Amino acid sequence: MNWIRYEHGFKTIHQGMAFTFILFIWAFIFLQPWLAASFAAVFGMLAFQNSYFSKVGKELKVTIQSKQKRILTGGEEELILEFENGIVPIWNGTLTLSIEDPVAPNNDNRKHYSGIYDLSVPFAIGANKKIEIRIPLEGKKRGMSRVTRLMLEVPHLFGDGSVNMELEDLLSYQSLVYPRVKSLEGELRSSPYKPGEVEQKQSLFTDTLQMIGTRDYVPSDRFDQIHWTASAKMQKLQTKEFLPVSAQSVALILNAIEKDRGYNDFEKKVERLVSYADYCTKNNIPYSVSMNLRTFGATPYLQLQSGSGKVQFQKTMVMLAKISDKNAKIRYEDMLLNMESAGQLPQTIVLITHENEKVRAVAQKWSKQYTVIMDTASEGSGEEWNNPVLKKTGTDSSIPSA
Repeated sequence: MNWIRYEHGFKTIHQGMAFTFILFIWAFIFLQPWLAASFAAVFGMLAFQNSYFSKVGKELKVTIQSKQKRILTGGEEELILEFENGIVPIWNGTLTLSIEDPVAPNNDNRKHYSGIYDLSVPFAIGANKKIEIRIPLEGKKRGMSRVTRLMLEVPHLFGDGSVNMELEDLLSYQSLVYPRVKSLEGELRSSPYKPGEVEQKQSLFTDTLQMIGTRDYVPSDRFDQIHWTASAKMQKLQTKEFLPVSAQSVALILNAIEKDRGYNDFEKKVERLVSYADYCTKNNIPYSVSMNLRTFGATPYLQLQSGSGKVQFQKTMVMLAKISDKNAKIRYEDMLLNMESAGQLPQTIVLITHENEKVRAVAQKWSKQYTVIMDTASEGSGEEWNNPVLKKTGTDSSIPSA
């Protein structure tokens, strides 16, 4: 592996070697054997130190056992570093590991405003040996953590000075810290005016492959829906009853722009989005995720295509772990209008945003065709969902009023 070496104190060693060598020659000329032996011992000590520190750490190799780990906020993981050394042992060293602060040691509760946490541990390894260093970590906040720097300091055995080694090669390791998952209290309602596959208590459409019973025949029933076997048993005409179904695909649209400086509602919105995604996963509801973070390509904003199940939930959590409130953003209203013009709107739309008159105007227009929920729980305690104040429209669509 490639190490960048910073050597401190070698000038003093070289000066000491030159000075003791001169004194040794002087003692040898004046026939002072004990004094010459003393100077020779000091010279040999300095020469050994110079030789040792010129070679130490050059054959040291390091690998990380697991390349990527995924944990929830508050979860624990273990970073395992494997070291392999050459013929020169390393004594009394100090290993410094710099990692991004979404993860930190378990007992560390301080805030790191630089975004980097430096962790120092004692280090020693023998000749031709392999060792493991295990560092217990905890997910402190949502985000992605990587190892940014690895340094090893080996102090001189005699006197001041040291050899500092910085790993030049990139360590391919990252830890994804997922946001907290909170259960959503309430129910996502889909419109009964579009056929689909989701069971509903009230719907204009039925699934003809799922019969749930029979009832007495009325003149308005279709002839092909008569259950002849049941009619023969009951001695009167019986009509088949089918499972009522409708379409339920949800668009979760998050506003990444905060209400004002210092409000810090971005993380609250992310946790709110996770609650909706968890609800959809548990109820097998397809959903898509969009947020007004600038991307490059045909779609100028971040978007996860519609899907369902645990695979979709996993994709959502990975995407949320990698984004940051520092990413470039576009106007939320522009993204909504772009989605409308592209025809990407499903029957149920959840707008996770703070209070905004322009957004409310767009939601009012959409509520004439879709079921729209404007979730502003990031501004309060979250009771907006539990006790919504609904404004009636021409259909069963509704939008909570602030």
